[in-house]
Amino acid sequence: MKDTTTQNEKLFRYMDRAPVWVAISILLILVGFGGMFVNHSKTGKWFNLSIHYTGGEHLLLKTTEAMDIDGQAVKAIVQEYSEGEPIVQVYANDPTQVAIKMVVKAEGATEADLSNARVENLRRMKEQIGDAYGGYDSATNPETLEQDHVSGTIGAELIRNTIYALIFGSFLIMLYILLRFGRWQYSVAAIIALLHDVAITLGFAALLRLEVADSFIAVVLTIIGYSINDTIIIFDRIRENARHSGDKYPLKYLCDLSLNQTLMRSINTSLTTIVMIIALIILGGENIRPFLVAMAIGLISGAYSSIFIAAPIMMWLSKGQNTGADLESDKIMDAPVVDVMEVPDDDDGAGSSTVGRQIDQALERKTSKRRTQKRRK
Repeated sequence: MKDTTTQNEKLFRYMDRAPVWVAISILLILVGFGGMFVNHSKTGKWFNLSIHYTGGEHLLLKTTEAMDIDGQAVKAIVQEYSEGEPIVQVYANDPTQVAIKMVVKAEGATEADLSNARVENLRRMKEQIGDAYGGYDSATNPETLEQDHVSGTIGAELIRNTIYALIFGSFLIMLYILLRFGRWQYSVAAIIALLHDVAITLGFAALLRLEVADSFIAVVLTIIGYSINDTIIIFDRIRENARHSGDKYPLKYLCDLSLNQTLMRSINTSLTTIVMIIALIILGGENIRPFLVAMAIGLISGAYSSIFIAAPIMMWLSKGQNTGADLESDKIMDAPVVDVMEVPDDDDGAGSSTVGRQIDQALERKTSKRRTQKRRK
């Protein structure tokens, strides 16, 4: 039978450092929440919501003359025709383009009167912007590159459906993990890791003032999919290691062993996607950049939570159910990495005894080596 023990490779003790990993996550989440509170204090909104959620008008205009990068002069014009605080952004890479999000002032007794008033105020606003930057021309200055209008009712419905989708998706994931692994600790730990990823993504979206548009729900669901995939791979390895070793070794050791075995696979799975996303952030267009930045943040968070958050939480939830060797045994934790997946799963339990024998042999080699070194001294 093939000996798969790596004699010179010690386990990295992820579980001993679990409080550090969790503290880093809490700190990042608090930083993100700080960004949300700053947004709320400045604009009255927690996030930079697109008009798909808030309702209102979204325009992308192009003038013949460049505008100031800070956009304050344009914002002063837009403010005259806006209800509440408008969001005005002049593109740094093309200062002749400006993105405007606003609720246009409109008065009227009927829907038709309100619509006519809104259209007229938009025309006046464009005329004033054109006069300020090169002279107004109804066809070319400013040129309307994009224009969308969403009612407030539709925006509220989108927010509600987004929340329902996230809750329903999380419930199905928790149910699937519970059925697959047969222990509630696995499913609860996986959901906490997913909530961690969503919290960090939302927090940094607020901190970086990324636009939360209708495509943002696709970002969140994609992040959840990548993260749960990595988490299930790690949990599956923990289960296999526990099945092959029986009750001889503690859950803490099995978690460390499994993480050491799957670390590079988890990193490489996420890294290949993140590299492509970074390339698109650099080379792609301005319109898709918020989507891609949020995706990159979420994938990095998902890889981190699968390795450093999910397994420790599962272990903590399982306290009191560990069997086998002492959890704090340095002897056990000095054992080398053993790839139990290479050991055949025999019905007579040969696989389990082989794993235990490999680790015991490695420990005996370490003990003999120390004795020899002491004699030489």
